[in-house]
Amino acid sequence: MIIIILTIFFPISLPFPVSSYTRQYLDFVESIPPNTTVGFMMGDMPQTKRQLGSSTVITMVKLWEKKSKIIFWYDTPVSGPILSEYIEEAEKVVGNLVYGKDYVNIGFISGGEIGLTVFLSDIVKATAGKDAFGNPFEDLSIMMDIKNGFDIKYGFANTACQVTEHIYIRQWQRPYEAQIATINCASDRTLLMPYLANGQLAATASGLIASAELENLTGNVGSANKILVTVSFLGLYFIVLVFLGNFLPYIVKIFTSLLKRAHQ
Repeated sequence: MIIIILTIFFPISLPFPVSSYTRQYLDFVESIPPNTTVGFMMGDMPQTKRQLGSSTVITMVKLWEKKSKIIFWYDTPVSGPILSEYIEEAEKVVGNLVYGKDYVNIGFISGGEIGLTVFLSDIVKATAGKDAFGNPFEDLSIMMDIKNGFDIKYGFANTACQVTEHIYIRQWQRPYEAQIATINCASDRTLLMPYLANGQLAATASGLIASAELENLTGNVGSANKILVTVSFLGLYFIVLVFLGNFLPYIVKIFTSLLKRAHQ
């Protein structure tokens, strides 16, 4: 139990092998040229942020380390505060960022697939030329040359557990020839296999294990490893308890019998 408590406050990494999917995801992030403007649909939710947060923040950090500019938007209103939280976490690594130059928050794009279609066809018109806080695009240097989906050749989508990748492939990757990767729950990856196989989806980081693997690969051991290690030790702890509960009486009985014989 003491070990479990220690892992909560002092996260360690487990020496597990990294999956080819996570390596492919990190390779994609690192392949994006420096100073590129990247689109990022941040659809994470309160119930999924613990497993997808590290993957998202590490992606943002990697992009900003190569001076990329990120255009954020989200497809669910609850993602706004989570995006702000992730940006604060990333700034602890890369330093203070300049809003309007290093990144911009376009805000909530409603309407599902239709909304995304309208947004990417004419970003200025769909947003009335303003960001989530009412700042006009002409005051934001990051938006100077951004008119539509053709101006965003690389992108990411944190789809939580919604399995909406097909929407971004259909309305972003195909018509605008963009390269996109997604962050999602582990249970979603099986459904994405065809898109990964034919190249419509460049890569995917799935679930808590992918977050822990990215932490290990980048040397930033954090919350994902903490959860994974804590759960692993907790499982081991309960296995030991079950073992002792079932076999301890018999072990005590055998030792008692042996002691009696030794004293005879």
